[in-house]
Amino acid sequence: MVYKVLGDYSKLIEEQKTDSQYFIGIDIGGTNTRVVYATENGDYYTIKEFLCSNITKLIEELTIIQNECLGNFIEPEFCCIDLAGPHLSKNKYKLTNYIESDNFLYTEKLPSKLCPPGKFAVLNDLESGAYGIIPFMRSEGGLDSIFSTIVQQTGPLRQPDNCVYPVLAAGTGLGVGLITKFGDQYKVIPSEFGHISICSDTNDCEQELFKKLQNIIKEKEITRTNYSLEYEDIVSGRGVQALYSIMKHENEPERNNSEIASQAAANPENLNCSCVKTMKIHYQYLVRCAREISVGTFGASVFLIGDNIVRNNAMVCSIKPFLGEEFLDHPKLEWLSTIPVFGQKIIINLNLIGCIFYASSQILKKN
Repeated sequence: MVYKVLGDYSKLIEEQKTDSQYFIGIDIGGTNTRVVYATENGDYYTIKEFLCSNITKLIEELTIIQNECLGNFIEPEFCCIDLAGPHLSKNKYKLTNYIESDNFLYTEKLPSKLCPPGKFAVLNDLESGAYGIIPFMRSEGGLDSIFSTIVQQTGPLRQPDNCVYPVLAAGTGLGVGLITKFGDQYKVIPSEFGHISICSDTNDCEQELFKKLQNIIKEKEITRTNYSLEYEDIVSGRGVQALYSIMKHENEPERNNSEIASQAAANPENLNCSCVKTMKIHYQYLVRCAREISVGTFGASVFLIGDNIVRNNAMVCSIKPFLGEEFLDHPKLEWLSTIPVFGQKIIINLNLIGCIFYASSQILKKN
């Protein structure tokens, strides 16, 4: 582990002086929020975890942590928050996994000692997840501890001083970011590559699939006016549902995404199974998206992250040769042959680690 978990709040009170320098990391999920106290080397204590799905309670809980848990401590050196949703304006964020009636975060409402003005940052969840990879890149053997190879490069591995690493996370939507490396400096560039148009083959089966998907979109997204498919139309929660509705047999029951993935993982070799067909297509287009981004950015390595890629490991492993062929099916084969694709293999909170890394790097930057 790059950063060590030192314990809970009781350990923090016992072991840390109230005037010690520290960072705050706040990982806001759709149901759980986790707040940690990180030491200067990144090791951390969990101050509190709480259930939350609306802004009102989030602010209440963060204020309690500030006033009661950390009331005797000095102000943190920096605070980093990650959340799922767009940055709408200078101080306004929409949390897409919160209830719609209470999902706008205005940063001036954040408790000012826990999140000091000018000393905090808000990242989206893919951005923080990408930052969470960087400490493992810097640690010898670190990447091997949390990633396995999905597509092995067939040419020589490129490790230039300056390069780009695409990072993709398939979940409710398709998050994509770029880790940029300049010498020994790393930075993450968030992106919206999940919304680029799908690079289509000309085979009849794919065109038939696309027409069926477009018909589903027309029925369900009545405000949409352009039905050209983007990668997130397939590589997402709604994409899995759409694919399954196309693949399932007439008398087959409706299933949620978890059930579809579980059925596929239970018997991944059964290519007649509707769930296996669904997940195979899902990962095919995830890898195709990774391929297009890798060509456009001349990527050095690709990282597929998130709990879903870990939980669906059996399915992914069963189709590795197929995914390798998909990744290399491009005129720039010579480029792509040098790029490995790695998949996260253990459940680990890269978002939280990314928050800690980002917070500590801001102080190093100032110094």
